[in-house]
Order: sequence, then structure tokens, then C-alpha cells
Amino acid sequence: MVTATALLVLGHFTVYTYVTPLLHDAAAFSEAATSMLLALYGLAGFLGTWLGGVLGDRRPHTVLLSTIALMAGSLVLLGASVRLQPLAVVAVALWGVAFAALPVTLQSSVLRLGAPAPDAASSWYVSAFNLGIGGGALTGGLLSSSPVAMLPWTALIPVVPAFVFAWTTRAAFPHPPSR
Repeated sequence: MVTATALLVLGHFTVYTYVTPLLHDAAAFSEAATSMLLALYGLAGFLGTWLGGVLGDRRPHTVLLSTIALMAGSLVLLGASVRLQPLAVVAVALWGVAFAALPVTLQSSVLRLGAPAPDAASSWYVSAFNLGIGGGALTGGLLSSSPVAMLPWTALIPVVPAFVFAWTTRAAFPHPPSR
């Protein structure tokens, strides 16, 4: 799960670090509209954090995979709709929900899998998260000579294998008790 964390955060920050130029320059949102979209992203994050916490306790592996799939879907929608402003708004909101839910679901997954050594598991998680932040900013920066509209597509490159890594942890998640 530590590898999945690094990959997901890398994908996220590849776009998020440069989201203002993406929304303003590529999607042609005004500065005021770009600010409102970032506020929408943040508000959607409240929902994502709440959903990740509430649902993650019930079906942790399903919620983790669903959250990663939602992030991938929102990046596809953002990449495909960057010039279609109404769809770009939906993509930004879904992305906000997905990425805010990810730290909740990822950290609980790492702690679940690293139960024998929770301090070590947590430190690996934090290190992977920070590596992803720096790697994402670096990746987006290295692509500065490319059209900014390519960033959501580039972000998918690490997100897809992260889904595969998360999928392979299925056996480590207990099934919820039957009612």
C-alpha cells in the first residue's frame, strides 16, 4: 500500500501543482472562476473525507478501490473535458471527493496491513506521501514544455498501477461480519 500511496499522490500532484494554468489557460476559466473551482474542489473534499471515513470502516478494500477508480475517472473526465467547462466543473468536484478520501483510506489500509508495527507503517506511509508530492510537482514541471492539457493524462500513468497494487492486497482485508 505504500507503493500505491506514492503512485497515487504522484499522479495527483502532477496535475494539482499546475491546476491553475490548466483551468485558466487550457480550460479558459477566468481567474475568478478558477478560484471558485478550487473552492469547489475543497468543499468536495469535505464530502470525500467524510465518505472515506464512514464507508472505509465497513468495506475498506472496496472503498479503497472505488476511491482510486473515482480518481482515475475524474482525471479522464478532466482530460477529456478540459475545453468543455460544465464537464470540467464536474471533473474537478469528483476529483476533490476522490483525493480527499484517499489519505483516509490509504492510511487506514497501511495501518491495517502494518498492524504488527504501526509506527513503522505510518512512517513509511508519510514518506511515500511526501515522495509523491515532490515527484508529482517534478513530473508536472518536467512537462512544462508540453501543453498543460496533457497533465491529467500523464497523471493516469501512475494511478493505473496504483489500482493494481491496491487490488493485490485483497487477501489482507478481512471480510466484514455477516449480519
